[in-house]
Amino acid sequence: MIKDLFVDNNVAKNFKNPADPEYRKLMDWLFSEGHLVLTQKLLSEYLASNQGNFGQSIITIVNKLTVDGRIIKFSAEELKALTFKKKLDEKCQKLNKDYWHLKAILLSNRKMAIIIDKAFRDAVNNHPKHEGIQACAVARPEEIDYENLMV
Repeated sequence: MIKDLFVDNNVAKNFKNPADPEYRKLMDWLFSEGHLVLTQKLLSEYLASNQGNFGQSIITIVNKLTVDGRIIKFSAEELKALTFKKKLDEKCQKLNKDYWHLKAILLSNRKMAIIIDKAFRDAVNNHPKHEGIQACAVARPEEIDYENLMV
């Protein structure tokens, strides 16, 4: 089973020269065995936040995982195909750009994310189960067993 993880841009920015050992551990896991959940919108956010920083950054991780075939990238068509009931959709659309990120998390294998933004994190955690799995979002890497947790 694919060990995939959605890493929001507000988390990925902490990969730049991480002094925090939990971010270092997460980066090491991504480099060695993790799969990264990605959309074009998220990739654009990563690029905008990391211009000129190609040492230790999410861009370096994306490049490595692309070469290794460990990017789980959802197309705009796949994201649009995931629909919600009208009332839920109206609520989710209040997330603005994170609306599409929520869909990527729900389409992912483990439906697991690391997100600092509390409103977005709460939207993921309070969303109804998708494909029988409750999506889970945490604020910090050590709050979830991304290395081992399987659904």
